[in-house]
Amino acid sequence: MDDDQLRRAADAAMLPIVASLGAVGVLEAHWLPDRAGDPVVWIRVQDEAGRVAVESYSWVLPQVQAMLMRLGLAPEKVLALRMEVTSGEAEDRLFAE
Repeated sequence: MDDDQLRRAADAAMLPIVASLGAVGVLEAHWLPDRAGDPVVWIRVQDEAGRVAVESYSWVLPQVQAMLMRLGLAPEKVLALRMEVTSGEAEDRLFAE
């Protein structure tokens, strides 16, 4: 899978990821490749309590990985996936300082 195919597959997965995780407070998702080219999925929730909760759910990462696989991301990229969770509350504090 070349970089363009990787980007398209990851971009296509963001809306279904948000839709499937909306019930636990996920508001947005995006991805960026790390220095090795492996995908890092960033999901955003409203507040820090929501961030802690989402990070504690053991099923979130496998669900995100499954969606990426369904949309054509190569298995080796899916297994290398990292997921980061941020909150609007933390971002507001970061930018207010």
